[in-house]
Amino acid sequence: MARIGVFIDTLGGSLPSSFQERIASFVQGLPQVVFCHPEVNLTSSQGLSRMARCLEQGGADRLLIIGGSPKLYESSFQKWAHPLPINPYLLTVVNVREQVLWITKDEAEALEKAKGIITKAVRQALASQPIESQSLPLKPEVLVLGGGITGITVAQTLARSGVHVFLLEKGPQLGGRALELQTFYNRPEEVRKWVGEKISELGRTPSITLFTQAELKHLEGHVGRFKAKIRNHRGKEDLLQVSALVVATGYQTEWEKGGIFSHRRIITLSEMERLLSEAKGPSLRYEGKDVGTVTYVLDTANEDIKVDSINAIKQSLQLQASLQCQVTILCKDVKVAADGMERLYRKAREKGVLFFKYEEAPKLSIVNGQIQVDVIDTALIQKKDQWPVSILSDLLIISEAFVPASETESLSRLLRIHLGSRGFLMEDNPQFLRVRSNRRGIFVAGGCRFPQEVSESLTEARAVAEEVLALLSRGEYACDLAVAEVDPKKCAICYTCPRLCPHSAITIEHYAEKNVYALPGREEKWPAAKVDPAACYGCGICVAECPAKAISLRHLTDEQIYAQMNLPER
Repeated sequence: MARIGVFIDTLGGSLPSSFQERIASFVQGLPQVVFCHPEVNLTSSQGLSRMARCLEQGGADRLLIIGGSPKLYESSFQKWAHPLPINPYLLTVVNVREQVLWITKDEAEALEKAKGIITKAVRQALASQPIESQSLPLKPEVLVLGGGITGITVAQTLARSGVHVFLLEKGPQLGGRALELQTFYNRPEEVRKWVGEKISELGRTPSITLFTQAELKHLEGHVGRFKAKIRNHRGKEDLLQVSALVVATGYQTEWEKGGIFSHRRIITLSEMERLLSEAKGPSLRYEGKDVGTVTYVLDTANEDIKVDSINAIKQSLQLQASLQCQVTILCKDVKVAADGMERLYRKAREKGVLFFKYEEAPKLSIVNGQIQVDVIDTALIQKKDQWPVSILSDLLIISEAFVPASETESLSRLLRIHLGSRGFLMEDNPQFLRVRSNRRGIFVAGGCRFPQEVSESLTEARAVAEEVLALLSRGEYACDLAVAEVDPKKCAICYTCPRLCPHSAITIEHYAEKNVYALPGREEKWPAAKVDPAACYGCGICVAECPAKAISLRHLTDEQIYAQMNLPER
């Protein structure tokens, strides 16, 4: 029979003494409560020590705390690292301070409300069951997809920390889109030289195994037990067993030529980057003629991506200062949300670069072999003060559209990770978990997640490496078994749960057949869908959607939910 030990936390005097006494008298009369002790402050180290001794001496196997918020006690347990003599899933907290006293003025009414909440909490505590954890061994081996600067940086950072890295690149050479750049915007260094040094260093690292002209063809398993089948351009296949996987496959660009955009005097930002790298002498030459005026038209394809603004301002400074060109930049908004970009923008204006803002797309025409751009400048707030501007240019530079790499969609299906609305790989949480995917052990970084500048990709690469090292550092993954559980007697193998699971934690091997799973280390047979506890987040979606009611959460059973709702068991 369950035995409940109750502690009333006075929270340093926040609970009135008369209220405490009546609550204590009520609790002592409840069934299966073996003791009820008041405590001045359970969030202190001394209070936790006294509570642990009382639990051991009183013979209680369940703990009920009446006081403040559950978050309050959770953070204090973590802060003081006090091991309790009971399983943490046998702890129940009743928040009478926020849920009762702070919102109810009348003490008698507050007392009755508190009694109701405590009665339900006791029922919930009696329905609780201990939940253990298990450890999963992790080998220090990681697969990195993509040989651009993001993938190279991740591989090198992990290799320096003793992790063996398999680096997979679909093309014949490493470097990715960074090789299209001439210089960085924030430091005077040649990009190609810098990338070459990184590649040379990578080739000298014995703990990095490089596969070029190879692709991932199949992936199965979960964190710590991924099995990846890769195939090179000659058809040779290799099977890799890794603990984690990093996706850094980058993005690609598109430019649809047509109409006036087919004119030879209209080029893209990447083509201008190449022209600048080849420029010799005091002026810029294009098709054998000097270029005196250059106009950039931004935000026609990538309105919310700052890469174009960064490259345009960087190029305009070189054109204006070194090649005696008059540069004009037209955009809907100048994006300077990058390290040092606001300073660079001010410098460009000081050097004579002209900036115009527009709302309606500029109109282009050909006048005597030059490109004429007609636009209404909307930089002024008052609409009556806005005026039309006509600009004649020897060269017109436009943006290419940033789109997901060609293999991104098939890769998302293969890895079972989510795509965003634009088709790029989706992070688990854009504010807090931006390099994690929806699957534990699979990380995303760089342009495959969202097009970004080189320095930002490097920052993300280092963040991913830190996440992977944190996962692998202990040599094992402690897996909490507070997850979903399938009742094999009820499971109809209807495939609802694998389709709905946002973390791909549920697997069924053969459609419409009974599946038998041999669990690691046991001979137990499992003729049903299987939840992998290392991959499951315990979100409960499968529990709500299962048509056969065959799935339950181990840490929130139906019996506990009925107790919380004060309903009889069904």
